[in-house]
Amino acid sequence: MAINKKFNIKDAIRQLWRSRKTLYWWCSIAAVLGIIFALTTPKEYTVTTAIVPEQSSSTGLASIASMMGVSLGNVEGGNVDAMDPSMFPDIAESIPFLQSMMASRVHTLDDTTTVTLNEYLRTEYVPWTIKTVEAFHKFKDFITRRKPPTFGEQSDEGEVPRYILLSEKEYGRLKGLARNIKCGQNMKTGIITISTTCQDPMVATMMADNAIDCLQASLYDYKSAKAKAELADLNALEAERRQEYEKRQKNYADFLNQNRSANNYAINAEKDRLDAEMTLAYQALQQVTQQRYLAEQSLIEKKPSYALLTPPTFPLSANGSRKMVVIIWLFLGFVLGTLWILYGRKYWRWTKDFVYELRRKDA
Repeated sequence: MAINKKFNIKDAIRQLWRSRKTLYWWCSIAAVLGIIFALTTPKEYTVTTAIVPEQSSSTGLASIASMMGVSLGNVEGGNVDAMDPSMFPDIAESIPFLQSMMASRVHTLDDTTTVTLNEYLRTEYVPWTIKTVEAFHKFKDFITRRKPPTFGEQSDEGEVPRYILLSEKEYGRLKGLARNIKCGQNMKTGIITISTTCQDPMVATMMADNAIDCLQASLYDYKSAKAKAELADLNALEAERRQEYEKRQKNYADFLNQNRSANNYAINAEKDRLDAEMTLAYQALQQVTQQRYLAEQSLIEKKPSYALLTPPTFPLSANGSRKMVVIIWLFLGFVLGTLWILYGRKYWRWTKDFVYELRRKDA
């Protein structure tokens, strides 16, 4: 059976008109599927906010240090932090940020009781498409006898590990949250845009507000980790120096009380020695105190600040439209029906005739 490969639009329109009932069936089936898909898909709301991070400078810290007579080396030479606000989009995809978002507090539009975002997401409606995929994965795990990973208990040493242990379910929830939080930056203007999507409009608004704080806190933790460790060491060293100074001061005072009326060279020499030790201990304490003060100022300067251009605004309408979903499915049904009438049915008949001829020759 020969197949004509030439296409004539007039013949195609006539063929479609003659087979319009078949085309009606295709469109009707697609419309029904579109209605089912639209009704079973929950409404989602998106909130977008925009911020402009402020670039911090070390000039203030260096001026304070110079007033105290302390040199900060080449701080003014343009040392750049390893992390800066331009990395907000990367931080928004990190596991620590998503965990902090899960712990943030939100409430729905109908209920003002605040719960964690993790608790709210457990109550959201799950579309049948996602349920089907989850059921397929569970069935595959059952067939392959795959067991979920189990993690041992933390050691008694008290050390906090640098790695994160997540179960497969927890990892899936974090990835699902990551798909609902989008963060991007305009490289020309430096404006950072944060978009959050959720089934409840109030939760979506609060998520956008919490995302700004979590991003700022995450960046601050990244940038200040070394400074916090140095501040902890300086606090311990300051306490040690203060204890040493108080000890020297007490020895000096006790010596003066015991030898108040005596006056000879040996006593004066011992008095001068104790006075010198007390003075050295005080100078050491003063130096460590200045370093600790500078470390605290460094932590304050490392805290990222921003200007809020577009605050999170409560969305008045849901994303997309159910009518548009039905129209898309109807258009898809029209296209598939047209392809079936013009080409599919012809090739199907040709395939059936070809298979029939092969069987007749074999017989």
